[in-house]
Amino acid sequence: MGYAVPLLPDADTHGRGVGLPPLEGPGVIQGRVPIAGARVLLAALLTGIVFPLGLQAQGETHAIIVVGLGGSAQYRERFHNQAAALKAALTERHGIPTENVIYLGERPEDAPDVIADKSTRANLFRVLGEVGARAQPMDRLLLVLIGHGTSDRNEAQFNISGPDLTPSDLQTALIPFPTQTIALVHTGSASGGFLTPLSGPNRVIITATRTGRERNATEFPEFFVGAFTDDGADLDHDERISLLEAFLYARQEVERRYQEQNELLTEHAILDDNGDGEGSHDAGLTGPDGLLAATFQLGGAAGTSAQTPDDPELVRLYEERVEIQERISQLRAVRDALAEDAYLAEMEELLVELALKTREIRALEGGNE
Repeated sequence: MGYAVPLLPDADTHGRGVGLPPLEGPGVIQGRVPIAGARVLLAALLTGIVFPLGLQAQGETHAIIVVGLGGSAQYRERFHNQAAALKAALTERHGIPTENVIYLGERPEDAPDVIADKSTRANLFRVLGEVGARAQPMDRLLLVLIGHGTSDRNEAQFNISGPDLTPSDLQTALIPFPTQTIALVHTGSASGGFLTPLSGPNRVIITATRTGRERNATEFPEFFVGAFTDDGADLDHDERISLLEAFLYARQEVERRYQEQNELLTEHAILDDNGDGEGSHDAGLTGPDGLLAATFQLGGAAGTSAQTPDDPELVRLYEERVEIQERISQLRAVRDALAEDAYLAEMEELLVELALKTREIRALEGGNE
């Protein structure tokens, strides 16, 4: 599927869900399902059936795309094309208002209609400050870095014009977002060094490499962007893509490319969203990382600003849904203290309750298919 984005010349272009029972009548889930089915249910959640974030109370999504120094014409063109395609997809396909998507690039003069300003440390600090000043408490921030990274004994760096960007810089620059959910996706080489310093509550951190020592140019950005421009990552065809789906899709496609080219895998993407600073290569709803990323969805109702519903019944359902999600978060926080079967059994009950509550909301909103 195509997007009207300005491609630079000679660009490098290389390369289902589990049904729920009806709300009433035979087949309604009563009580607890056997433990053997818990893992199946949890895995099914990865398709986005249970976590359509557009149905929960939230504000707007703000996206900032930062392209670093290409170092060569080939990479400069590739990085720009990826950023331009992502910007177009977020606005045209996933419903984020155009004014909420800002692209800072290496050469704004090459595509002035797409690139807002030069990608410098000062400009990024300024843009984050401006967005933070107008962001509401329930808004979300998606910050995507596309480019090359380096790492030394002191700190990882993202290569941009002027002083390179470091995790310490970003920690300071993100101060204007004390309550908002923040997602940082560093798609470049040596990006793993950004994960631990920036990990924290209410944050999703995705890096293309496990450590700062994986310094080869990465394939990850092509497929991460592809998760939003194409349909391959949308497992249940609901026109929503979560960051967990995008991560899993990109990781899988990177591995596939290396296998097809019979090359040794030199990048191992990781995701952290529980704030422990460790990250997981095999993120998902049954592990320590993946739940928050699964609820950070774009597209469908999730892509647009949420409006407070006028229907008191719908307001009540929203509030009940948020309460269930809080109980899920609380359970997840004490997972290490529970036996695995006990954790899965309790989590399963909560997820089924959440799924049924979501169905009630969809039915009341007239969203049933």
